[in-house]
Amino acid sequence: MMNFVCIKWGTKYEPHYVNNLYRMVQDNYKDDFTFTCFTDDPKGLKCDTREIPDIEPLHPKFWFGKENYCWDRSKFLVFNSHNFLGYDGKWCYMDLDVIIQNDITDLYELALKPRIVHVKWDNWKKRINERLFIDIRGTLYNSSVMCWNKDQCEHIFWDAMDEDQQIFRTFFKGTDNYHFWRQRDFWNNIPFEWVYSYNRGMAHPTDLETHKYREEPKFCLFNVDSNPSPGRPKQIKIDELDNEELLRLWHGNNNSKSARQ
Repeated sequence: MMNFVCIKWGTKYEPHYVNNLYRMVQDNYKDDFTFTCFTDDPKGLKCDTREIPDIEPLHPKFWFGKENYCWDRSKFLVFNSHNFLGYDGKWCYMDLDVIIQNDITDLYELALKPRIVHVKWDNWKKRINERLFIDIRGTLYNSSVMCWNKDQCEHIFWDAMDEDQQIFRTFFKGTDNYHFWRQRDFWNNIPFEWVYSYNRGMAHPTDLETHKYREEPKFCLFNVDSNPSPGRPKQIKIDELDNEELLRLWHGNNNSKSARQ
């Protein structure tokens, strides 16, 4: 069984983000699966929901709004989903602002090993040796899509629980930084050809055109910088899209399986 999980907390993302992601999984995963959203407010959601586990220091109520608080630390909760939900099998976590473009049934075999998105649209061979990159604990991982098998990632949950002071003081910029510096030897890459960034491109240096739909990949990410570099093209959020193909995938159409149900 493939088990998909996501997190919705607060008002940043409206219910249609979860519902659209659920519909895209329905349309693009051809075998049996579960889909669960951990949330503080299930109103308007069309999928199975569970309350976000009330665990300190990971539940947002314990850290939201504090200085240097590692803004997405609740993601650590999903690595214990097999215990929270009682499901067996493979797991896939996705951010709510991900568009699924093509069949993702291959995730089941891919998830035999723990996998995360490697940022191929950045010049990693240069950046990894830069002093600033090292000093600020920069990252070449993106946790918008992650998959794993059974309890493979439970140690990450417990690492965050047991070493929270050190981890969130060091990696306050986000969990992507944690995964790159503290778990780099653990993670394998999701195939490069499966993923691109609408705001960054696909591969350095050959395919860096931004705000461009690419037909072949399985996932389109909408990662944005809180403090973008001067001169960088405008960073588009998913609700600001004007690309017809991506809008069709995001909102669905009459030919989609879920739209006919």
